[in-house]
Amino acid sequence: MMRRLGTTAAAAALSAVAVVGFQAPASAAPNFQVPFKCGVEVTAATFSGHSPANSVDFQRDGITGMAVLASAGGTVTRSENEGDTSYGRWIELDHGNGWRTRYAHLSSQGVSVGEKVSAGAKIGEAGATGGVTGPHLHYEQILDGADRKVVLDGKAVPYYGHTPFTSKNNC
Repeated sequence: MMRRLGTTAAAAALSAVAVVGFQAPASAAPNFQVPFKCGVEVTAATFSGHSPANSVDFQRDGITGMAVLASAGGTVTRSENEGDTSYGRWIELDHGNGWRTRYAHLSSQGVSVGEKVSAGAKIGEAGATGGVTGPHLHYEQILDGADRKVVLDGKAVPYYGHTPFTSKNNC
């Protein structure tokens, strides 16, 4: 014999089934851009043994003092100075939905914790602070605390090697 559920009981049963079978969609990444002014050409260097593994070092002649731009809009969550060790001067931005970016070895920082920045806003200048052997910009994309392979303007950065990129940031 089949028993009919009342409207409230049926709705509760359907809700329970929906919750058990529910999977949240993956968070779409912001359209991250090369963190330099429009038209600037840089080399995205990736190599095994890098820490974290999926980070990118942007290199080019004369990079020291070049403006570093937010690769997407967000809120400044960290602005640190570790002196001659690790990242040296660095900034972290929260872009929402679990996405963050880090910019390290800066010669100067131009933003403060809590500040909201738009994509393409100047956040600092490239340099050679921290534990480095030469000037460059160390860059990371992080989702829910884990470093991710970097994607810029919809193009995945190849691992491992040196790949030229031309910035389209704020063009």
